[in-house]
Order: sequence, then structure tokens, then C-alpha cells
Amino acid sequence: MAVGSPSSPDAGTSTRPVLAVGVVLWTGTRQNPKFLLLQNARHQSWGLAKGHAEAEEALVQTALREVAEETGFTLTADHLHPSFLDTSIYQVDGEGWKRVLSFLALHPVDANALVCSEEHQDFRWASLEEACSLLAYSDLRRCLHRAALCLQNSPPTPQP
Repeated sequence: MAVGSPSSPDAGTSTRPVLAVGVVLWTGTRQNPKFLLLQNARHQSWGLAKGHAEAEEALVQTALREVAEETGFTLTADHLHPSFLDTSIYQVDGEGWKRVLSFLALHPVDANALVCSEEHQDFRWASLEEACSLLAYSDLRRCLHRAALCLQNSPPTPQP
């Protein structure tokens, strides 16, 4: 049985979705951020840097590990916005249900330092408008709208 197929035990149901955790990464300014979108190589959909937790792994650890694996960016918990955590629940076409917890990077990352993993066939630094046109799931679009508002309404903080 293929992992992630609807009949697979790890496919997730509407009452027990598969949990993924990640970080909304951005570059540019707080008033005009460009968000990182990654295009999945397997099903070509656009999404955020995220992945599944390993055994005994805390949610923040999962988010930071997945960001490093998928983008090459090494973040710590101090790099996450202290007042942002978004939850999205959606059904992946033919693969069951997924719950995504998204943290927000506190500071912009260096867009030129991105190292895209083999899980992804493409990436894009997109304005909120462009990102929303590429994201298939309304919950992910809402997450980026919330992230943009959070950035615009947060005072700048010194980089750690």
C-alpha cells in the first residue's frame, strides 16, 4: 500500500488528520514581504516549508528541522515570531486529510541562500497576491494573509 494513499493508515481522516509542521519564510520588508512557496515534485502543488514530526520530536523542533531539510535555512526557536501560530486543515487530493501548524519567521531570510530539496521541483518568492493565486487551499492562503498582517503590525526586532 502506498504511503499517503487514501487506504494507507497514515493518510489522515477528517477527524484524525496527518500532522505537518513548518515555518512561513519571507524576504523583503515587513510592509512588502515576499513569501517562499515550494512546488512539490510528486503532485506539483505549491505550499510552504513543512513536514511530519519524527518520534518524540517537539513541534518547534519539527518545524526547524523541516525548514533546514527543505530550504537549507538554519533557524532556532529565537527566529520564530512569538505571537504567530496558524493551523490549517485541508484534504489533499486523493491523499486524505492534513493539519498544518505554521510558525512565522521573525526576520527576513536571505533569498539567495535558499537550497531547495529534491522533494520540490521549483520555488518562488511571491508577493501575498501572487502566493494566494498559486496556493490551492484556502487555509494556506488565509495563513499567508495572517502572516502578512502580523509582520505589518509588529515592531521591528533586532536579529539574534
